[in-house]
Amino acid sequence: MKRLLWIFVLSLVVGSTVAQELRTLRVLAIGNSFSEDAVEQYLWELGREAGYNLVIGNAYRGGWSLAAHWKDASTRAADTEYRKVVNGQRTNMGKRAIRDIVTDEPWDVITFQQLSQQAGRTGSYEPSLSLMIGYVKALARVDSVRLGFHQTWAYAQDSDHRGFALYDRNQFRMYASIVAAVEDAMQEHRDDLSFYIPTGTAIQNARTTSLVAQAIGEGEPVNRELTRDGYHLNYVVGRYIAACTWLEALTGVSPVGMKARPKGMSPNQAYFAQQAAHAAILVPVAVTPIEE
Repeated sequence: MKRLLWIFVLSLVVGSTVAQELRTLRVLAIGNSFSEDAVEQYLWELGREAGYNLVIGNAYRGGWSLAAHWKDASTRAADTEYRKVVNGQRTNMGKRAIRDIVTDEPWDVITFQQLSQQAGRTGSYEPSLSLMIGYVKALARVDSVRLGFHQTWAYAQDSDHRGFALYDRNQFRMYASIVAAVEDAMQEHRDDLSFYIPTGTAIQNARTTSLVAQAIGEGEPVNRELTRDGYHLNYVVGRYIAACTWLEALTGVSPVGMKARPKGMSPNQAYFAQQAAHAAILVPVAVTPIEE
C-alpha cells in the first residue's frame, strides 16, 4: 500500500514538473477564415508536445482584407469576432474592437495576413499593412512583441472562387504571386516584421504527395487538393499541415516525428504532412517535392 502511495505521489510530482517546464507563448493572428484554418485546430496540441503552452487568439472576420481590418481599427468598430484557444479549449469571446483584442493579452507574437484573392497582388498591401503595423506596435503590452506575416495558400486548380480569375485560374501562378508579394512586404517592413509563416508553400509541398488525393480522418467529406471547397483548407490534413508550419515558425521546433495528430490520421500520413511543413520552413519561397 505504501509503495502504491509513493508511486502516486511521485507521478504527481513528475507531472507537476513537466507542466512547470512548459513555456507560455501568446500568439494573436489578425485575419479571416484562413487564419481560422491555420491556428484554431491542432496548433495547441503540437505546441504542448514541443514544450510550449500556447495561448492562441484569432481576430476573425470572414473575407476581411488588410484594408478592411484597418478600417475597423481606425473607426474602433466592435465587429471583429475574437476566438481564443486556452489550455486546449476554443472559446468564442464575441465581437470586439481590434484595439481591445490587441490589449487583451501581453501577446508575444502578432501576425497579419492579406485576403486570399489579394494575397498575390503586391499593390493591395499598402498603405494598410504599414498602418496596421504602427497601430499594433503602439497598443502592444509587450515591447518585445514579434510581428510576423502569414503567407496563405493558392486555391485548388478546380476552384470556382471568383478571385481565382485574377491569376488566370492557374494554381501555380497564384502561388508564385503570393510568394513574391509576401517577400516584397517582408523586405519593405524588414525593421518591423521579423518572420513569416509559409503555410502556402507547405500546402504546395504537400500537393506533391499522395495526401492531395486522400480523405483522411473523421468528418473529411472531400479533398480538393487539400481544400474542402476549392480554397479553405480541409478539416483534417490541410489544417494539420498549417498548424505544423505555424508551430515551427513560432518556436523553431520541427514537427517532424511528433505524435500529436488528428484522429484518423495514420503516423505515416502525419509524417508526410510534417515533412511538407518543415520543408517550407527551410525553403519558404519554392516548392520542395516530398519523397514518399
